[in-house]
Amino acid sequence: MIWKVAVRIARREALRHKGRSALVAAMLALPVAGASAADTLYHTTKLTTVEQVRRDLGHADALVSFVAPTPIEQLPDGTVPGSAQAGGMLTGALQGVQVASPIDSGVLPAGSRVVPMPDQQELRVEAPQGADSVSVVERDLGDPLLSGLYVHKAGRAPRAAGEVTLSTSLLSALDKHIGDQLTAEFLTPGQVPDKNGQLPKHQLTIVGEDDDPAHLDADEVIAYPGTLPTPADYAGPTQWLAQIPGGLNWAQVQKLNQGGYSAESRLVVENPPPDSAVPLMQHYHAASVGSSRLTEALLAVGAVGIVMALLEVVLLAGPAFAVGARKRRRDFGLMGAAGADHRMVRAVVLADGLVLGAVGGVVGALAGIGIGRLALPEAVNFTHREPGAFRIAPGDLAGAALIGVVTGLIAALIPAVITGRQQVLESLTGGRRGARGVPWKLATLGVVVLAAGLAATGYAVFRPGIHTVPLVGGIAVSELGVVACTPLLVALTGKLGRLLPLTGRMALRDSARNRGRTAPAVAAILAAVAGSTAVATLLTTNDAQGRAQYHSTLRTGQVALMFGAAAQQQEEQQSGAGLRYNGAPTGPDLTPVDAAKAIAAISAVLPVRSAAVIPTQNYNGFVPVSIVVKRNPANDCPFFNGNGGAVLLPPGQSGESMIQSDPRCQAAFGGSQVVPGDAATLRALTGTVDPRAEKVLAAGGMVVFSPFDLTGTAPQNSTDSQNGTGQATGTQTATIALQRNCPPAGMDLPDELRKQFAPYCSGPPPADLTLPAAVAKTKDGSAVNGVRALIPQSAADKYQVKYVPSMILFDTTRMPTKAEEERANAAAESLGTTALLEVERGYQGGDDTTMLALAAVAAFVTLGAAAISTGLAITDGQADLETLAAVGARPRMRRTLAGSQATITAVLGTVLGSATGLVPAVAIVEARSHSFVQSALQGRSGHGLRGLIGGAPTVHAQSYLTIPWPFLIGTIVIVPMLAGIAAALVTRSKIEIRRRRG
Repeated sequence: MIWKVAVRIARREALRHKGRSALVAAMLALPVAGASAADTLYHTTKLTTVEQVRRDLGHADALVSFVAPTPIEQLPDGTVPGSAQAGGMLTGALQGVQVASPIDSGVLPAGSRVVPMPDQQELRVEAPQGADSVSVVERDLGDPLLSGLYVHKAGRAPRAAGEVTLSTSLLSALDKHIGDQLTAEFLTPGQVPDKNGQLPKHQLTIVGEDDDPAHLDADEVIAYPGTLPTPADYAGPTQWLAQIPGGLNWAQVQKLNQGGYSAESRLVVENPPPDSAVPLMQHYHAASVGSSRLTEALLAVGAVGIVMALLEVVLLAGPAFAVGARKRRRDFGLMGAAGADHRMVRAVVLADGLVLGAVGGVVGALAGIGIGRLALPEAVNFTHREPGAFRIAPGDLAGAALIGVVTGLIAALIPAVITGRQQVLESLTGGRRGARGVPWKLATLGVVVLAAGLAATGYAVFRPGIHTVPLVGGIAVSELGVVACTPLLVALTGKLGRLLPLTGRMALRDSARNRGRTAPAVAAILAAVAGSTAVATLLTTNDAQGRAQYHSTLRTGQVALMFGAAAQQQEEQQSGAGLRYNGAPTGPDLTPVDAAKAIAAISAVLPVRSAAVIPTQNYNGFVPVSIVVKRNPANDCPFFNGNGGAVLLPPGQSGESMIQSDPRCQAAFGGSQVVPGDAATLRALTGTVDPRAEKVLAAGGMVVFSPFDLTGTAPQNSTDSQNGTGQATGTQTATIALQRNCPPAGMDLPDELRKQFAPYCSGPPPADLTLPAAVAKTKDGSAVNGVRALIPQSAADKYQVKYVPSMILFDTTRMPTKAEEERANAAAESLGTTALLEVERGYQGGDDTTMLALAAVAAFVTLGAAAISTGLAITDGQADLETLAAVGARPRMRRTLAGSQATITAVLGTVLGSATGLVPAVAIVEARSHSFVQSALQGRSGHGLRGLIGGAPTVHAQSYLTIPWPFLIGTIVIVPMLAGIAAALVTRSKIEIRRRRG
């Protein structure tokens, strides 16, 4: 009965004061709308199983892929992780060996039909800016099995060789339309440049517009089968769409695996087998554990984010309920005089939160659906993925609406308790406003909560491993503890009023006396500024770490023209994928280039001082051997086992700092290749002239770039082995060896593979070669470009290792301009090879967009909270303003007082928020560092590194903590000034003296 009456009163009060009610309901609706919009976008962009299978398979029953010529294991979704069964390099070893289709090999049931899906290749097409390299695939889009693989936008499917469709982004970039001709060069093996270095040009007809739904931003060409030339050693396609009578069940997929084929089957994906029937699942138990930990971490971070967002709303809406209850004090007094008890008064105030929370929840949930629908195009532009059908989850929306109700009740809880304690006589006569005393009890609770949060954070920081839940939970609890201490801090600041002029003293003491409305606004600002400060500190720290750990393979101002394997490797590192024919790099650039012509072309457009050709081992084919530098065990990096370069430490952002702190690990950032070279090569690599090193190299010795690569002495234990320039003195030697990557003994291999391995893996390995050596240093101490050591050509011939030109290094007289770089790129493209030009400009770092966005969010919340607090203070303190006017206060007193109140609120919130935000930032930085150090120590003690000669050195982790001072100064100084100025400008000077009741 009490709640029925309370809800009725609250509904009538809300209708009576529509402006205030709409403001509070809007505040409560904001998080609900955000949650509803995010949930709608999530369910729309997350593809269902049917949608995902259609996108992967079109109308086919399965996508069959050839993996290796040995039995393999796969997951039900068609994934073959790592393929350890294939021996890593087995697919690459099959270069030139024809791959049989699933029909020809008999691994598919009778009556099946397959459509080949050739590998992606590369084209160079004429563009308005010169030329662009784009991806091209051959597909028969008219085949019904391919329906659904691409999003058809316009035109028709290609029907004959020479007809192509282009993606939307590529049509726009090339300024082409359907029906136009596309001039292209085929960058496939066998394409021979003419005497001018130009590849043959081909005219392709654009007949349609089709996009890859998983990569809407991809620049892609889809050609009809037979458009591209087939290389002489092409092994055939390795993927097929298959139509299979009755579908492909799990037992049939496992039969495919025995033949070296994997399959993504529609039937298996829609009806997956139990884990016990998947042999590979037992091998991937650790991966599933890691995945669950990642999910746990993401859930923890998401939960804390939601809680802090709701806390913001509660802190901003709470004072509105408090002032509303205070304005109705006489009404509550009349209720008490009529017989209502404290429970009834509390119920009425809570009913305000219930009614407005319900309105905000329903409106927010409905608005979220509309916002999600309107934001869907932007979400597609951001993810570059075609969404599924527009879907909403009624259960999730109901939960979001319930969040609004709960938030409203929590925001009204404290005002309800305070209002329920008021006496009837005090309510009817007005009583004394403001809180008296100091809130020690709440502050004591806050200190206890803060200590608990700091303890949890400390546990997560200093315990071995990464503990996301206690770390994130500890940070959140710590912030709640600071929020609980806010009323005490506000009360104590009132004692500083004697140091301020009249208006400032009045504003500060009024804020301290009415901390019921001041403390929530300060706490809201605190929470927003703390979050933005923490993120800004992490961004600044990451930028400082990236700058400190930046390891360029070129010196600043140096230019590299890479081709062949070097260019391909660089492109793969930048794009995450490479173009391959059966595991081998593709393109005519693998053939030797005219170095003199390339040097002349680049030197004509760049300020070049000198140039040198850098060779690399010829991997154009199957070559499982390489020349490596062999170190003494005591000189080797303790984080590598020296056997294949395997890293014993877990990955992490602090990993590089740990390895970097040990000088023996410098080669991990420099280069690993051992190449033949002369004095010109050495000068190009180091940027300086080293007569001693050049003399050693000319006499048949070798040059290394780290004293730890010397085998004649142990530099780290000798005080007289180096002169003042860091070069070794006396007779020094270094050792090189031939490293063979051969399959394990007894491994079951096809005969064609045995024949390819035999020349390299038969018999004992060649003996190590020890040569006179000199240590060379770069001019500025930067890493050497991809080279571990320079050796004489005779040493390479001894091991029968062939080298081809890999890149040309250009030393410049100054930093090339962007225009010069563009002209150099055009010159590189005119060479007839898929060359990649790179200009080293030093560490660039990220832009300031994120930092500006954080500052904008912090400023918005600060200004909003200050405005709300100031508005409530002016409304609540109308009687004091009337008294001031009556005793002769000037009209502008009201403006000055409003500006002072807004400034004080903003200053308190930003100062506390900035200090609070540094705590989680420092904790996260230290947790990342300490967790990695502890894991490293455990990993080293558990992997037998104690046997290293000289013992295991102490592990050090560098701390790159950097405070974003410009951000903090702007937040603490500029934002409160803006809040005060804005409050003073929007406040009316004239004070209306009203007739007082009683």
